[in-house]
Amino acid sequence: MKKLVTNCNNEIAYIREGQGFPIILIHGLDGNMASLFSLKEELKQHYEVIVYDVRGHGKSSKPNSFNLEDHVEDLKGLMTKLDISAAHIIGHDMGGLIAKHFNDSYNSMVKTLTLIACNLIDSVHGLNKLMIEHQDEIEGFDKSESLILLLPYMYQAEDKAKRWFQNQLIYSRQSAEDSAVATRALMEFPVFNKDVVIKNTDTPTLIINGKYDPLVPSEVIEKYHYAFTSLQMVEFEHSGHAPHIEESKHFLDVYSDFINVTEYQKY
Repeated sequence: MKKLVTNCNNEIAYIREGQGFPIILIHGLDGNMASLFSLKEELKQHYEVIVYDVRGHGKSSKPNSFNLEDHVEDLKGLMTKLDISAAHIIGHDMGGLIAKHFNDSYNSMVKTLTLIACNLIDSVHGLNKLMIEHQDEIEGFDKSESLILLLPYMYQAEDKAKRWFQNQLIYSRQSAEDSAVATRALMEFPVFNKDVVIKNTDTPTLIINGKYDPLVPSEVIEKYHYAFTSLQMVEFEHSGHAPHIEESKHFLDVYSDFINVTEYQKY
């Protein structure tokens, strides 16, 4: 793991492995880059893969206040300092939100966009709603502990999800204060307005969601698929909120096909 400084002396922890055209992986809210290590190991066989801790998470800087635009500029700074002019970008949960807004600002730097279990309209409400629904079960526990208790409601492949979550906690545990700051960063952005219009893009986009994901119901995605002029949508039949983990082989097959078709369409 290495660190580099983006804007305002903000340190970003990252790992860069493999050779080939670059793929950048962006983790979700309250997660860290360890959530994407297994995907990195697979993809680095054919690509250069960059995985990093977004601001306020993992081993990157954790300022007292930031917003979604800071996440976007951190990614720009990361790519610039690593001399990456364009990349495939994959984002899970909040990572997809960052990826989409980065694409809105720096379209020429994004070869393809892949959004996994990502709610572009209301990125925070789904988890809050789930926690309220099960408040009796999680009362007295902090957020990290609560997320473990909520695993059966969030994921279909519960054993895989539990190991995945534990690996993230071993790498870095998010404090309650850091979690609150990271959540507030998303709530302060206009995207939290349910009437927001998602900016149109012609970047080839793959949207993957789990059939049993309580945080990103399929009807939510239906509200903004119009914004993507080159879109492939795939619902994973045996997944909840982490289809790339719960059905990892299926994800790699779908992603490989998506990239190959995109490459073919250039000619």
